[in-house]
Amino acid sequence: MEQEIIIALRFKLAIGEVNLNEIVFRLKEIRDPLMLQILERILTAYDDLICERLSQTGIYPSKTRRGLGRHFRKDDPDRFCRGRKVRKRGYRSHPRHLSTAFGKLKFPIRVVECGRCGAFYSPLLSALQIGPYARKETNFEQEVIEAVIDTNYRRLINGRSIDISVGGIHNLVVGSDVDRVYQTPVSLENFSGILADGTGLKQYRGQKGELRAVIGVTTSGRAPASPWVLLPIPIGRLSNSRSKSA
Repeated sequence: MEQEIIIALRFKLAIGEVNLNEIVFRLKEIRDPLMLQILERILTAYDDLICERLSQTGIYPSKTRRGLGRHFRKDDPDRFCRGRKVRKRGYRSHPRHLSTAFGKLKFPIRVVECGRCGAFYSPLLSALQIGPYARKETNFEQEVIEAVIDTNYRRLINGRSIDISVGGIHNLVVGSDVDRVYQTPVSLENFSGILADGTGLKQYRGQKGELRAVIGVTTSGRAPASPWVLLPIPIGRLSNSRSKSA
């Protein structure tokens, strides 16, 4: 699919009274809103193209409809329907809202009726691999997680102008593997004793977890160069180890 989007930009400069920094700053201000408009135009054109191919099966052969129109059967929500011919039924009463790396996007979605099972669905969502209740795209989630590494939640919102609540950031971070430690197991042979501690924490979707930390003391009475060591062994095993001699 090759299409074209024509953008007209009207600008007015005060001759002799504007510098390069002011022009770049203004362009930076309109960058994200402009990208949102382009994204909306692309999605609208893609939606029209998909629905046209699924509804005009006499013009478009099955090869051009491959991968489009996947949906669950009306009488059996656990099974996919084999029908690939639809009738257009207008648009959803409420537009779809998504958080993207450019900001919040609001765009209309077309609804079609399957000619085989009679189910109503939106073929654009399945083509874009968007879940029925998805509210954000992956680039937006990755941008938030990367930003959290360098600062706290509230400063992130104020400093980067990311349109998301503090609770929303928390759900993204605890639902990812940003705090996962990739480290080989530590041998206990050179330690005269180890001390373990754990603290409870709230995980994704209200689940409870425990953050476990272990510090070891060598036979010479010194702590390792990196005193806090995360060991991939359960706390229960530590109670029966050399921790009693610490």
